[in-house]
Amino acid sequence: MIKIDEEFLTDLETYASLMFSRQEIAVILEVDPDDLVRVLLEEKTASIAFQRGRLKKEAELRKGIFELASNGSSPAQAFAMKLIENAKMEDA
Repeated sequence: MIKIDEEFLTDLETYASLMFSRQEIAVILEVDPDDLVRVLLEEKTASIAFQRGRLKKEAELRKGIFELASNGSSPAQAFAMKLIENAKMEDA
């Protein structure tokens, strides 16, 4: 059984932000992988912590991509344009 407290939620967010898989996070946190999957499906606070970790890291990376694109990096500009196009498609 997983004890869902502030420490667990903080650790979950941290490891999710490092893009570890659920299985890997379970190993790091020393919990049963099936229990972790169940907690992520059933406990809103845990699911939010997991998603927040992933999204915050993605936001950091996107910020870097847009900064590189603004500074003239052709690969970053191409990737930034793909991100922009995808966002527009989702908003339509």
